[in-house]
Amino acid sequence: MDLDLKGKIALVTGSTAGIGFAIAKRLASEGAEVIVNGRTEERVRESVGKIDQEVSDAKLRASQRIWEGLKVASESWMKHASRYSRE
Repeated sequence: MDLDLKGKIALVTGSTAGIGFAIAKRLASEGAEVIVNGRTEERVRESVGKIDQEVSDAKLRASQRIWEGLKVASESWMKHASRYSRE
C-alpha cells in the first residue's frame, strides 16, 4: 500500500511499545519521517534501533518528551503552511 507519506512528518506518541510501535514502524515503512516518543530515553533509543533495523531507509527522530516532539512537528508544519499563505 502506498500512502504517499514521503516528505511528511508523523509524531507517534507512546511509540516504544504495542500499537504505538506498530504504527510508527508502518508509517516509517510508508516513507514518513517518524518522531518516536516514549517515557524514557532508553526505550526511545531501543525502539528507534528496532525500526531502523526492520525498515530500510527509515527516517526517524527520537523524543523522550512529548513537548519536544510537538515542537518539531509544529515547526515543520509552519514551514509547510507558510508556502501557501497569502499576503
